[in-house]
Amino acid sequence: MKTGEDHDRIRGKARPHLWGARLTMRLLQSLLARPKAPCSGPKPVDLPVDLLSPGFLADPYPIYDWLRRHAPVAPVTAGGVVLTRHADVRAALADKRLGNTPSRFSTLAARNRAKYVAADLAAHIPPFLDLPAHRLPRQAMSRAFHRTLAGRDPGLEALATDLTRAQAGQGPVDLLEAISRPYAVAAMRQLLGLDADPAELKAVAQGFFLLFAPLTDPAKFAALNDRMAGFRSRIAGMLEVRRGAVPSDFLGHMAALQADLPDLSGQHIVDATILLLADGVENIETGAATLLHLLAREGGPVDEAWVREALRLDTPGQIIPRVAREETEIAGVAVKAGHPVFLALGAANRDPGVFAAPEVFDPTRDQAQALVFGRGAHRCIGEPLGIALMLALARALEAAGARPVSTGPMAYQPRFGHRWPARLEITIGAG
Repeated sequence: MKTGEDHDRIRGKARPHLWGARLTMRLLQSLLARPKAPCSGPKPVDLPVDLLSPGFLADPYPIYDWLRRHAPVAPVTAGGVVLTRHADVRAALADKRLGNTPSRFSTLAARNRAKYVAADLAAHIPPFLDLPAHRLPRQAMSRAFHRTLAGRDPGLEALATDLTRAQAGQGPVDLLEAISRPYAVAAMRQLLGLDADPAELKAVAQGFFLLFAPLTDPAKFAALNDRMAGFRSRIAGMLEVRRGAVPSDFLGHMAALQADLPDLSGQHIVDATILLLADGVENIETGAATLLHLLAREGGPVDEAWVREALRLDTPGQIIPRVAREETEIAGVAVKAGHPVFLALGAANRDPGVFAAPEVFDPTRDQAQALVFGRGAHRCIGEPLGIALMLALARALEAAGARPVSTGPMAYQPRFGHRWPARLEITIGAG
């Protein structure tokens, strides 16, 4: 499995000459398809921009394109600003004036910890913490995660192959429901050490992201909080079983770390486990559809560089939020203290100032500037596992000859901040 530090190796990796011919054709087609009118360009966007509008959730890229050209630091209808240029997004990822701790106006603010499970959960996991509170859970998660994977074959290729072959000759099936969901759940269940029903794990993973999404239904939010409270108690019980035992999974390694990190609480461990479960299940389940849809259009062979380019082209985690910790200015635009700053990773990864012909799929492309997994202190801990999970499943689907029933545009879940396909009907031949 590879880490985010393997970009140099990937950049230098030889690719089949076939890709050169394909890429040349793609570039020519892209140039020939462009309108010749001198004023051509994306349709103007009304400001402030609505990041929850159906049009944006269905296809944000034309809006990103216009914003990068005309309003790279644009006001948002719900408040704050969204950044779409690569340089601004990358700078913001390291900007100490921008924090991860929820604003005092947020439901997730620390003052709401006794009231909402979501606020208490946020207080224990790195995506919602700043230094110094961020250091302890991040350090523990990183150590336990890498110790879990070290010298271990997680059996991803066998799992992906078995699930894929089981659908051969079955007629059209939904890739997510039949293959990628059970694959992602089974893999995360084993690595984390969760003794729970797969359907429950999927429900918790889905509920985790809904807890932190914009919700206008108080009853639904309360139900999600109750479900998460129950699952937290379940994991706490699993954690107790592992105390004193030889660690063999993430929960076990986190329990063992408490001897060296006495300030690491049981709640830190429980909530870190939920975070990894949710990230692993939701992003891998839906990412498989993105990869197969692209494979049908572009062809293979699938390798790590291929997967990374697919994720750059259609980034699953489109937008991540930050909060201005003080009155500040970004690229000449004033931002008030406590207001959100949305970093559009999906827009940055298609910035033509950084990526030549950014809408063209090119697996030989230099990925050093891609921001798929973030950058800096909050870079995704699970990046090497995420790449390994997607690579194993994409290769199994490629080997089985899996094909989408339609190569037309996919439907996406109406989720803020994520570009997750809703479903993808596929067929796999009986042979």
